[in-house]
Amino acid sequence: MAKVLIVDDEELIRWSLSEDLGKSGYKTAIAADVEEALRLLESESPDVILTDLRLGGASGIDLLKHVRRSSPGLPVILMTAFADLDSAIEALREGAADYIAKPLQLGGLKITLKRVLETAQLRSRLQEAKKRHLERYNFASIITASPSMSQAIEMARKIAASPYGTVLILGESGCGKDRLARAIHYESPRSDQSFLEISCTAIPDNLLESELFGHERGAFTDAVRQKKGLFELASGGTVFLNEIGHMSLPLQAKLLRFLEDKTFRRVGALEDTTVDVRIMAATNEDLEKAVASGRFRTDLYYRINVLTIKLLPLRQRTEDILPLAEVLLERICRELRRPKIVLPEATRQALRSYQWPGNVRELRNILERMVILGETDFCPPQSESKPSECSFTLPERGVALDEVERSLVEQAMRLAGGNQQKAAQLLNLSRDSLRRRLEKYAIKTITLSCMLGLLLTARSWAAWWGGDSPLWTQDPFLKAHEAEATKLKEQAGAHAPVKEGLCSSCHSDPADASKLKDEPKALCLSCHAQRRQDLEKSHAHQPFKDGDCSTCHQPHGSDKGSLLSAALPELCVTCHAPGDDSLRSAHFGVSEFSQSCTRCHSPHASDEPKLLAGKPHVPFESRSCQMCHKKGAKPGPAQVKETPGQTCFLCHSNFAKRGESPGAHPPFAAGDCVSCHDPHISRLGALRKAPLNEVCFTCHDEALKDNHPIAKHPTSKPGLDDPRRKGKPFDCASCHDPHASAQPKLIRGSATNLCEECHKK
Repeated sequence: MAKVLIVDDEELIRWSLSEDLGKSGYKTAIAADVEEALRLLESESPDVILTDLRLGGASGIDLLKHVRRSSPGLPVILMTAFADLDSAIEALREGAADYIAKPLQLGGLKITLKRVLETAQLRSRLQEAKKRHLERYNFASIITASPSMSQAIEMARKIAASPYGTVLILGESGCGKDRLARAIHYESPRSDQSFLEISCTAIPDNLLESELFGHERGAFTDAVRQKKGLFELASGGTVFLNEIGHMSLPLQAKLLRFLEDKTFRRVGALEDTTVDVRIMAATNEDLEKAVASGRFRTDLYYRINVLTIKLLPLRQRTEDILPLAEVLLERICRELRRPKIVLPEATRQALRSYQWPGNVRELRNILERMVILGETDFCPPQSESKPSECSFTLPERGVALDEVERSLVEQAMRLAGGNQQKAAQLLNLSRDSLRRRLEKYAIKTITLSCMLGLLLTARSWAAWWGGDSPLWTQDPFLKAHEAEATKLKEQAGAHAPVKEGLCSSCHSDPADASKLKDEPKALCLSCHAQRRQDLEKSHAHQPFKDGDCSTCHQPHGSDKGSLLSAALPELCVTCHAPGDDSLRSAHFGVSEFSQSCTRCHSPHASDEPKLLAGKPHVPFESRSCQMCHKKGAKPGPAQVKETPGQTCFLCHSNFAKRGESPGAHPPFAAGDCVSCHDPHISRLGALRKAPLNEVCFTCHDEALKDNHPIAKHPTSKPGLDDPRRKGKPFDCASCHDPHASAQPKLIRGSATNLCEECHKK
């Protein structure tokens, strides 16, 4: 439990606060003046300081200033009389976490302590995450022994010393262009500002313009509100344009204008916007050839070709292979919590002689495979170049192109066993392109999830007839790795296929655990139908849409729930820092959050903008915060102008009179609307916080379920619909009004009539 240092020159206040907080589970230490408080600060290491503003000779502000210098992360709460509000405001400017007016309300004090401690813990975790981020991306973390890479890093250091100048990084995929760009940013004077990256190949051209430059409300069909682009959100920082060589020519023209005078115009806007942002770009394309062929603008090429760094592929800097392998091997073993393996000389020689078409990315993947499987041998993969087997002569009478295309798609789906990702690869199409053709020709698909369902059904039949599950004992991959599979099966939060022993539903080769039947994301989507539907939604989270599920989830099991690889706030802050200007702007200036991000946002996809996980309350959606909250600059939760009920009744006037009824529900009569409804956003109807029965039984004893008159009634079974209310479940609101009623026990009319209405239907 947290420790509180109480500083007050009145002994009675010190004693009473220590007693009350001790009963609430806090550890306490008490001091009468600043000198004693400073001694206890060293010996007791408190988690929060609760101090009076006036302490005789010195003051609480003196103590606050000392704490800010010695322990910047330690929160300080000031207690003050109403006459000292000006001093309290000064204390807040000095960095106090909060202040409490005397006479003290112990209930309010405990709430403030809990909030301040939670905020301090979150801030500490965020600072640690930011520190790890800064340690990861710097020039010292880039391992090299080759002259060419050393020259590239030295040039990058010179570039980073200045906050100006457009940077172009050239190199093959997997060479580390992204890492070098981040190192330049974090070693530059712009390191305190945002670093925003966008892949020019991951977003369609019609959306890329809006992502970069933003748009005005009504600029196109889905533009329901104004949106700032990356250039505007990263003002003062850096924007990294990855794979700029694939940008369309019209967008290149608009980018050229921005690079020339740092001004741009949002889509649909009438006025220009000026920002200060550094542009870094990278590509694996030969831009000179792209210029010669007309795919890239000549003027834009010369505009971005100012500070150019070329990264050679790994096969041309063989001196880097073994140093990189040693560092990556140590890092992988630490991440996977495995003992470090020593590579024999034969393996080291094989690593040096391999051509590494995937560069550093491929090297890391191979080393990770070796660590997981406990191997030390490396056999370079053999690449065979085969002539194209496609040959087709157009008949003189012609051919129906649609029929040919349909036939090819059907053949690909059969060869791929219904797997869309594999079929798309066979046709050299993107998955979205294949999906459009499947819809166009109404081709039905059978996915891996259907086969997995049949396997699970077979297992349940075997268990019903008696005897051991044939799947757990006969899966070929499981047989080869039975000890490790059994250990994974028994861990808390094991993945369903792991529990069922369905290893071969994902792994294709019992001798090689790294070989999967398909791409990891395609395997996940083949079972998780909801996630496949999410990809069809209008707004998808970038890591979910373009990345791998392992970005956030563990494939075998996790004790964090939903197979998460870390606690949700820690995952989110790896990309979204609450203090960033972009996030603060998106949340209307709010930078301190007391709940999980998934409270309001879907981590996968949503049909609502900003990935909102449900329908937002109208004032919240329109950012009319001041309709309900007081205007002020004080950090932390915003204060409501009136009680929740009075605030709600300003818009919901039809409920105001019902609240005055003698038969009003006590929470409703007290104006405590937020006990049942969420004031911002909810996945449920009527902005409910949870399904109605769950909301009701937070106050009403669970024993009521068994003693209720309809406890044994058929309609009390979960999942049944209300016979009187079409499309709604049978819940407490079927018979009781949650707000007010003239009948006893808030019944919606007489009990006899309610029964007759149901039985007639």
